[in-house]
Amino acid sequence: MSEMSVMKALNLAMFEEMATDEKVICIGEDLGKQGGCWGTFTGLQEKFGKNRVLEFPILEAGYTLFSVGAALGGYRPIVEFMFADFATLGFEGIVDIAAKIRFNSGGVDSCPVTFVLPQGGGGKSGAHHSQSVEAWFANVPGLKIVAPTTPADVRAYYRAAIRDDDPTLFIYQRATMGLTEEVPDELDEVPSLQKAGKVVKTGADLTVVAYHRALVNVMAAAAQVEAETGKTIEIIDPRVLIPFDKEIVFDSVKKTGRLMVAHEAPERGGFGAQIVSWVVENCMNELKAAPVRVSGVNSIIPFGDLEKYLYPSVEDIKAGILKALK
Repeated sequence: MSEMSVMKALNLAMFEEMATDEKVICIGEDLGKQGGCWGTFTGLQEKFGKNRVLEFPILEAGYTLFSVGAALGGYRPIVEFMFADFATLGFEGIVDIAAKIRFNSGGVDSCPVTFVLPQGGGGKSGAHHSQSVEAWFANVPGLKIVAPTTPADVRAYYRAAIRDDDPTLFIYQRATMGLTEEVPDELDEVPSLQKAGKVVKTGADLTVVAYHRALVNVMAAAAQVEAETGKTIEIIDPRVLIPFDKEIVFDSVKKTGRLMVAHEAPERGGFGAQIVSWVVENCMNELKAAPVRVSGVNSIIPFGDLEKYLYPSVEDIKAGILKALK
């Protein structure tokens, strides 16, 4: 076991997969000497060469389509967009091409591309660099969406995404890159993307589903509420949004009778609304109160310190928990 950050876990996962499979290649901007915009590709080009760590100019649309062609040619590309927001420039390749290859080929072909999307706030980077994009893509059949939070889960589920035969969006939250924990030196088994949900804390009075920085804040807020009220809160990290592990959430809600969801994306059309919908459709008789959503504000993200007013704080989440417990 060793202490590891999310940033190091991202780097380690790629080292491990590239060493395991020579068909794994990396595609993006400044991946060589600079190690990528966030340093997560550090050392990969030196270790595996320029033919496997390919540096492209600022050409997201082009290298997205290039990666799809490479996948059809037998490779497993890892494609990084410096900011998740820039995936809009690769939208055609992701949504109109990659997502539909398995269907359009009658199941003959697959498109094993992992699109890496560093998203969200925490960097005070303004409207074009701070958005949360999971709901943009959740409406597209044919795509998988992986969104782990902790270093150990980032390492394991990044490897799972790379090995998956379908186009997969691997989304991590830039504000959590410095999050650290003890991580095993060796990964015993690369997990499946199916039934990936994890109960990170057990409880009896409320189910909370959250991911990324919202999950970190939920843990802090839940501790405060439990100390003040004596109620206990069950917290679930889905880790994978598509395919979503519904049963773990249903089982928890049937036990607690209450649900809250939390994420940093805006409330309107956010993925939390989909979770609430599934629960209401399947656990209506067990619910003791209306589900609660705590999310980002439906607003353009301002530059600088003002961004903190748009993302749910520990205090916001605490208020949501107390509302859900009424």
